[in-house]
Amino acid sequence: MDAALPDARSAPQTAIRRIGPILTLGAPLIGFYLIQTAVSVATVAMLGRLGNAAIAGVGAGGAIYTAICALLWGVDTGVQAIVARTVGAGRADRVASVLSAAYAGAIPPALAAGAATWTFGPRLVALILPDHAAAAIGGAWIAIAAPSIVLLAVTLPINAVWMGSGRPAIAMAVTALSAPLQIALTLLFVLGAGPIPSLGAPGAALAMDATMLAAAVVQVALALRLVPGFLRVRPRDGAVAEIVAIGWPISAQQSLLQVALMGVFAIVAQLGAASAAIINVLLTLTSVPTQTGTALGVAAATLAGQALGRGESHEARAWGWRTTLVAVAVTAPMGLALALAPQTLLGLFLHDPATLSMAILPARIVGAGIALNTAAIVMGFVFRGAGATKVAAAVPFVSLWLLQLPLMAWIGLGLHQGLIGVIAVQTAVVTGDVLVLAAIWAGASWTGVWIETADAPAPIPTALRRIAILGGGGAGKSTLARRLGEALGLPVIHLDRLVFGPGWTRRGPDALRADLVRALETDGWVVEGTYAEASEITLPAADLVLWLDQPAWRRLFRAWRKTVVHRDRPRADRPDGCEEGFGWRYAWTVLSFGAWSPRLAAQLDAMAGGRVRRVRGDAAARRVFAEITSRPARDRSPVLRDGLN
Repeated sequence: MDAALPDARSAPQTAIRRIGPILTLGAPLIGFYLIQTAVSVATVAMLGRLGNAAIAGVGAGGAIYTAICALLWGVDTGVQAIVARTVGAGRADRVASVLSAAYAGAIPPALAAGAATWTFGPRLVALILPDHAAAAIGGAWIAIAAPSIVLLAVTLPINAVWMGSGRPAIAMAVTALSAPLQIALTLLFVLGAGPIPSLGAPGAALAMDATMLAAAVVQVALALRLVPGFLRVRPRDGAVAEIVAIGWPISAQQSLLQVALMGVFAIVAQLGAASAAIINVLLTLTSVPTQTGTALGVAAATLAGQALGRGESHEARAWGWRTTLVAVAVTAPMGLALALAPQTLLGLFLHDPATLSMAILPARIVGAGIALNTAAIVMGFVFRGAGATKVAAAVPFVSLWLLQLPLMAWIGLGLHQGLIGVIAVQTAVVTGDVLVLAAIWAGASWTGVWIETADAPAPIPTALRRIAILGGGGAGKSTLARRLGEALGLPVIHLDRLVFGPGWTRRGPDALRADLVRALETDGWVVEGTYAEASEITLPAADLVLWLDQPAWRRLFRAWRKTVVHRDRPRADRPDGCEEGFGWRYAWTVLSFGAWSPRLAAQLDAMAGGRVRRVRGDAAARRVFAEITSRPARDRSPVLRDGLN
């Protein structure tokens, strides 16, 4: 009887097991981001002593600078996702190769971006700020800040390695050392002291450059010590393209997000320099909960990525939900403090009584929406960790450009609701983002996203006599099987003809196995089709298994073309007495076919002894065909040589 009662001690242990890893990873990350926030707060506080023009100018210049830096953030996302999967799969020795690829892809565009920022940055500031004094200050700031873009390309990938490998404390330690340096240099250069003259707002950019240079030197030294092979290993083939493929949606979305923020500044600037100063101060005040959400989101991305590396999509989903709840619980009190006591917090930065009074109601609205904004941040990061970067980028991109900016301009300027209307629109749109992201995360579309680790694809065996081809409907299995059979002189077995009888009646598994075993008795064959009962026989016997991975839209189009456009043409893969038609049921069968995933890869490898090769897209299928058929005859088995004579 007692054994059936729950152990009261198990509840705390379960809670620790569920949120312990979040806090273990999240605490150093929160420290990492909050230290950066402290630097930003201190900088704005110093600029506040120079007046509204300095705050507004640096705010606009910072928006442009961040939009340009965001082009590199996709590298950070790609490196973290790949490193997390690689570490989760037990291949930490391949991290140096990932870093090499990141540098090859990041540093050249960073050099170009830095030069462009130095040249055109001041002009862009003048475009979005009608106040000439503020525009002049912002232009000088961004020109001096431009060189730090190259330094960012050096440090971002290394920080992503610390995050993805579960060692965020290293990143926090470097930031903890550099932050006091930047605050001291900012104080020295902005306000001046002793023989050092006051440089005003541009001095803050000079302090940032010097600090980032010091941090880059420290990060490279740590990577040389802690990442075996760093700067000595060449990137593997396709590694740069893989990082770009994962990260470009985030780079594009974040850059456009910052461009939109420039648009927000332009809209608010029409309301006056005071409104622009208030926006910059509110961004500074909310940076604490925002960076807390970012830190927890990065932790969730690491946990989700490592879970997917182990083939545990259900656990990855759970980390997303848990971290979002933890983030909301942590940041909601911060928002409440801003909503209830805005004057106290605003007074730290705004010294003009009229500006301070104007900022109180907008601050209350912002405070009320902080928890929702944090939830949106965390959800975006867990999609990144899962490799579903297009989802993470598309949702905020659509809401921002199609809803938020037009509504801000209409309500804030057209309906004369001013700054209050602008901020109310932002809060409402973020609420919608959270609901959409949560709905997608609750589904299964993201679980099929697969990030390659550093492992090379399965090689083509020398003695190649038996090939099994799998994939969804419309993937091109029968076409590739037919071409390989013709080129190699091998019989082709279409499983549809063994699985179905006349009228698409499903044959019994015993009859299928008996016929299939007889068909496989030859010395060589190419078999195509994706049926579990057949794979149990074909995969263990195959020399090579090809999984044709095609996007669903392409498979659907080919299935339609095969069953409608080419319906009356004879085909060797169509069972006798079976007519084909395209309808909703067939379309659903094609679209609902399971995507490639770590778990599927593990299952296939277990059945085929590691002889599985994933073939992504038509170009890869052509390369595999050429690789198989272009080898000299002496490298093939006797049966293949005979077939070609």
